[in-house]
Order: sequence, then C-alpha cells, then structure tokens
Amino acid sequence: MEEGSLFQRMKYLLKGEDELAEDAQKEAAGLIHNIIRYLDKDAKDIMTHRKHIVTIDSGELLEDALKFMLKENFSRFPICKGDIDEIIGIIHLREAMSCYLDEKLRKVPLKDLTGYIRSAAFIPETKSIDTLFKEMQADQNHIRIVLDEYGQTSGLVTMEDILEEIVGNILDEHDEEDERIRRLQNGNLLVNGMVDLEDLEDILPIVFEKDEFETLNGFLIQQLDRIPGEDEQCIVDYGGYRFTVLLVDNNTIQRVRIEKRWEE
Repeated sequence: MEEGSLFQRMKYLLKGEDELAEDAQKEAAGLIHNIIRYLDKDAKDIMTHRKHIVTIDSGELLEDALKFMLKENFSRFPICKGDIDEIIGIIHLREAMSCYLDEKLRKVPLKDLTGYIRSAAFIPETKSIDTLFKEMQADQNHIRIVLDEYGQTSGLVTMEDILEEIVGNILDEHDEEDERIRRLQNGNLLVNGMVDLEDLEDILPIVFEKDEFETLNGFLIQQLDRIPGEDEQCIVDYGGYRFTVLLVDNNTIQRVRIEKRWEE
C-alpha cells in the first residue's frame, strides 16, 4: 500500500468511515495503537509550537475571518481572546462557510457565534500520544491545545500529527533507502533531509539557491542559520511552501514535512 493510501485509510478508520467489518476495524485500530506505544512520545514531541499556530481573534467579524481562513492551509483554527494564552474555542472552516451563507451573520464577531464555535480541549505537554490517540478516537475531537506547566499555550497537536508520525516510522522501517520523497494523500510531502535540491525542484515549482549546498538539510540549516536541536521542531517558509523539520539526528536534519502555503 502506498503512503498516501495508508494515511487516508487510517483517517477513514479513525472516523469510522472505512469499509472494513467491525472486527477488522478493531484489529486495525489495535495495530495502530501498538505502533504508537512503540513510538513512546509525548504531545510535546509532535506538537506545532505556539509561535507557529495560526489563530483568529474572537473579535474578528465572520466575513473577515473566513477570508483569512481561506488563505491558510488548515481546516481548524483556534480562536483566542487577545492573545494565544487565552484560547476560547475552535472554529472549523466548513462550519464558518456554512455560517457565512446566512447574510445576517456575516458582520457578527466570532465570539458571538456560540453555536458554531467548538470548545477547545486542553492537555499537558507530558500527555503520551498513546493515551491521546485513544482519547481522540473516543470523543472524535481531533485537535488539542497543549499547555505548559504554567498553564500557558505551548503548542497544538492534531490526529493528523499522530498519523504522520506513524506513517513516517512505518516508511522508515520498510521503504527502500532511495525513496526519499513521499507524497501523502493530504498533499503534504515527507522528505528525507539528504534529498538533493534538484530532485525537489523536479516536483515543486521552486528554484533553490544552490551556491553553497546541494541538499535540503544544507538549505534548511542555512535558512535557520543554525543546526536544530534533536527535540526541536523548526519551520522555514520559502517559495510559497512551509518546510517543517520533524526529525534531527547526529546534527543532521533527517525528515521534513513540506506543505503548500496559500499566498494572498
């Protein structure tokens, strides 16, 4: 099974939309659960850091918020009251679009659209992704706000983050070494840090500056002006795409997620 279909299959399974029989679904879910237990990671290890979370202020009018949401490459957005440490809920793009169909609501601030704003769920940084996976499966709420020990927003983690962690580890264990660029069903790329920039240019409409380096690892280190730490998730925006460092080992960027950034 290709990585894209594997990712999509997992999403269907977790949403109860897969065509598998109930017993087969339970068996497959158990397999995913066992993989997560093997990973032995916490929410802090896979979350999107607070400085990279895209939020919307609760005072924004629906029509302005929707314009902003449509320019971003996300389907769910935390709503904050003043700053990121006061997240009061989550709004889904599809629900904002549904709400926009009612002309009377287009000039209404998000904070007053109580029927369309979902409650935010909060977890500590130390929550294991094993436990988090089971909780997300149970309540069908696939987004969590991660809090540090002082109760401030540390990051954000989604079910997709967990699935990408699983897929990445499965592929690392079983794929051929030369398969360094993998496209997921959601359109993102999982890329080996040592891939040649010229190979990426064959896939993405980007021209990299290659005077001093030839690999994605070298390019990202140059952009960051440093080598990321092993427990650090760094982001570089370049050429209309976002490059997220997922794994660093031996002072080398080993795995990167690449996603399209929708520009104005």
